[in-house]
Amino acid sequence: MSEMQEHPNYQDIVLVGGGHAHAIVLQMWAMNPLPGARLTLVSPQVQTAYSGMLPGMVAGHYSLDDTHIDLIRLCRAAGARFVQACAHHIDPEERKISLLGRPPLEYDLLSLDVGATPARELPGSELAIPIKPIGHFYPFWQKLLQHVHKTRAPLKLGIVGGGAGGCELAMAMAHALEEQIYSGRVQVHLIHATERIPQGYPLLARKLAERELDRLGVQLHHNWPVQEITEQGVRNKCGDLLELDQVLLSTNACAPPWLADSQLALDEKGFVLVDRRLRAQGRQEIFACGDVASFSAEPLPKAGVYAVRQGPILFHNLRATLTGHPLKSYRPQKSFLSLLSCGGKRAIAVRNGIAVSGDLLWRWKDHIDRTFMQRFSDLPVAMEEMPEAQPREVLTQRNGISLSGMRCNGCGAKVGAEVLRRALQKLPPSSQNIFYVAWAMMPQ
Repeated sequence: MSEMQEHPNYQDIVLVGGGHAHAIVLQMWAMNPLPGARLTLVSPQVQTAYSGMLPGMVAGHYSLDDTHIDLIRLCRAAGARFVQACAHHIDPEERKISLLGRPPLEYDLLSLDVGATPARELPGSELAIPIKPIGHFYPFWQKLLQHVHKTRAPLKLGIVGGGAGGCELAMAMAHALEEQIYSGRVQVHLIHATERIPQGYPLLARKLAERELDRLGVQLHHNWPVQEITEQGVRNKCGDLLELDQVLLSTNACAPPWLADSQLALDEKGFVLVDRRLRAQGRQEIFACGDVASFSAEPLPKAGVYAVRQGPILFHNLRATLTGHPLKSYRPQKSFLSLLSCGGKRAIAVRNGIAVSGDLLWRWKDHIDRTFMQRFSDLPVAMEEMPEAQPREVLTQRNGISLSGMRCNGCGAKVGAEVLRRALQKLPPSSQNIFYVAWAMMPQ
């Protein structure tokens, strides 16, 4: 093997998962790329959902495109490769990540933002529809709406989970089915194990949420710990049966199971333990963020607001690792504004124990969410259109190898032979021969 093959003149950063933090890294990279580093995003989906707008999508206020980031377009703007695949194994020693149905990818730096998967702890949970991933839930919801509007059959829906997500979903569904609930043909039940709803919120916020749920006709079941899901509905620990036609899960999620064999340090729930610089414990070249990351000293709730704040820190630390600059520490905000969607165009705002609700708050939330999404759609896709005035940090050398001349995406970014053949057919015969010879001489 030649020295060039052993020491390629670029550094590979592989981002696994299209979560909020990685989307922000790609957006910031598009505005300020690092020459000499190649960025690759691996995701099973070509779009990633923005969690803040999902209740509005279920309620009918937003379309699918309004609430999803186009990962392929984002990668094009950032000059990054996009690989549509599921990761299923990490080899930290060889610095390789295995993909289902595709060759493994080598990396110099790896970042994980793969979120969490639905917990399947309850007996019979395979009979229920998990809320996440939203890509699986949304088609179900669309079919259910069509069924409700085409038939006159009664329907009982049950949502298990009394957190903010379960409350927002219950109110969004109730708003979308308002006429059917008012007529008594459709029922929406919210089932949770404790007295407090939403869990983790102050008293005033809980009172406002219960008032909004009651206004929308959602039936609450306090202190109703579900023991089993059956084809007839759900049973609690006392053996009582709540009859339901469809059960939806908005319970605590768990880590992707494939991480168990990753040789990474994990917490008791299987999430990746990280330090304040978002690095996996004991692995300077591996980062984790969003729901899949776990801070052992101070565990954080699984909420999108943390992932959004981690994005700029991750962007800086990936670059700093390659350029030898100091890394930044992520310090989670101890108090932040929480805005809960209330089905219709109403919201509850909560901060420091104070809570208020109303229409103006939903308009405020809508403005915040649309502004956040706009940052991804405003990016120039053609790299030559990017402004050159801003000075950029350049990765000129790594391990004694000069990187300053590297400007392409490497051999992995070449077009396929069939695509190239069709393009060359449009050229004069003499030009075709020159290009075919040049392409054939390139390393395959």
